[in-house]
Amino acid sequence: MTLDILVLRNTFERAKVENGGTTELGLRFYKRLFEKYPSVKPLFHTPPEEQHKKLMASLGAIVAGVEQPERLLPYLHAMGIRHLKYQTETPHYSAVGENLLAVLAEHLSKEGEWTIAMAETWEAAIELVAKTMVEASENPGAFKEELAKFGYEPDGFKKNDVTPWLQQESANTP
Repeated sequence: MTLDILVLRNTFERAKVENGGTTELGLRFYKRLFEKYPSVKPLFHTPPEEQHKKLMASLGAIVAGVEQPERLLPYLHAMGIRHLKYQTETPHYSAVGENLLAVLAEHLSKEGEWTIAMAETWEAAIELVAKTMVEASENPGAFKEELAKFGYEPDGFKKNDVTPWLQQESANTP
């Protein structure tokens, strides 16, 4: 698998404007996720009409930060630890990854093209994100100092911040 940053960014930019933009992409993500993996539905307490905003903001932060691992890794570690509260289990990451890849392919191929290179890039990115989040969720204590340095609480949330899925441009830089 190949992680081509330019392909990652270009496809996400396309996803923002094609076929109804990220709203349609996010809503389709949850519709398909709950249809194909109904066992994950009880983990979500926010309606898809709101939840998709968190997903798209997280994807945007990941794509924007892909060349800044010093900022992206703490963000992903915090997200992995935060997902413990939501009762996310390791197998859920595979379901979410498969679903995201399928929905992206469907979304982007409606108005443009979806190539093997795009699929491989997104698959590699999704795998890397999942691996990083799972690593943190399996050993949250190992990331306690890193999280504190970047303004996160030990549970992966930020104090007085109701939008932890957003990555602030300057707030995460020590």
